[in-house]
Parts: sequence; C-alpha cells; structure tokens
Amino acid sequence: MVVKLGRLQLIQRRERWVLTAQSWLILLCLAVVLLWGLLPRIYPFFAVVQPITADALVIEGWVTDDNLEDAAQEFRSRPYQYLLTTGAKLSRGHYLSQYKTYAELSAATLVKLGIEADRVIAIPSPKVKRDRTYASAVTLQEWLDQNPGKIQRINLMSPGVHARRSWTLFQKALGTRAPIGIIAIPDRDYSGKRWWASSEGAKKVIFEAIGYIYATVFNLVE
Repeated sequence: MVVKLGRLQLIQRRERWVLTAQSWLILLCLAVVLLWGLLPRIYPFFAVVQPITADALVIEGWVTDDNLEDAAQEFRSRPYQYLLTTGAKLSRGHYLSQYKTYAELSAATLVKLGIEADRVIAIPSPKVKRDRTYASAVTLQEWLDQNPGKIQRINLMSPGVHARRSWTLFQKALGTRAPIGIIAIPDRDYSGKRWWASSEGAKKVIFEAIGYIYATVFNLVE
C-alpha cells in the first residue's frame, strides 16, 4: 500500500524478514561458544615467545625490577654477548637520581644483579610524548648503524601482552638491519591461561588488543 500526496510518495508498506527471538538466542549462544573458545588463545598471541639464536638481548628499560631479574636469567641461559637496555627520560625522580633515563637505570640494575658491566649497554632514547616504544626502537637502529658488525641478531624481551606490539614496532624500525626474536616475560599479577578472570588481566589484554589493532590497521605506532 502506498499513500501519496499529489506526486509525492509519503508512505509505503513493505514486507521484510526479521529474526525471531529463538534465532537471536541461537546466535547469542554461538557467539558465546566462539568467544569462549577464543579467550584462551588471546593471551598467547600477544604474549608471544619466538626467540632466535642471537648475540644480543634487548630489554625495554621501563620494566619492573622483577622483569630485569628475568632478563638477567635469560642472558645467562644463552650465549649472548651483550645485554642492551632502551628507554627515555625517567618520568619521575630524575632530578634526584644519578640515572636520568630508564635505559641507564635498568643497565645499572642489571650490573647490580651480577651481569658484567662491559656486556651491558644502555641506549637512551629522546623524550617523546607518544610513540615511546617506536622511538626506542629507532634509537637502537641508529646505534646499530653507528656500531656496524658489533651485533648481528637480537632477541627482544617485553612484559606479557605488550610483547606482540613491541616486537612489531622494533621489526618496523630495524627493518632488515638485524633479525629479531621476541620473548614475552610472564605476568606475575594474573594467570595468562585465565586472564579474563582477573580485572588486571582483562584490563591489560584489552588495552594491548586495542593498541595493537590501532598500530597495525592504521599503520601507526604507540
């Protein structure tokens, strides 16, 4: 049925198919089953562990002291020649500390943990308001160019679900300069196998998922 006013068509009756309540319930159940099957796979995807045979280990300097202990243990477990730390200016306390950047602070901590000082190299990056991980990766790439032949292959260590994004950004910055593997440091605050059961786990995983998609889909960095 069509209602007209002169040549103007005002109302038209149309028939259309719609889902019933039972159909919506079935779709909801399928979505829940699919999501439940995907949940355990999300954490391993972001907390990726794919090391290579490397002569240098790189640790992001902003990590915790526990993470640095993990880095020291990893360094001792493989035939690495150097342990490199990255990071920009300290966000707090640099006026009081003799170490002005996360790279320098982490390097000093690693030496305190027993790593030989001549094998630890701090590579501070410039202070930036955004793109911090990428800025650290670019600074590392510049350092490698200034020290040709010193390091050929790299393993990067990064905390938990941040590993996938860091790995992507370091690969982008280094290009073909040096092959790079990745080692995610396990989270101590929650179980990666049941990350959704913890508010801390859910917050970190969701945040990293959004950040990773934003960085890759829009070809942007952190």
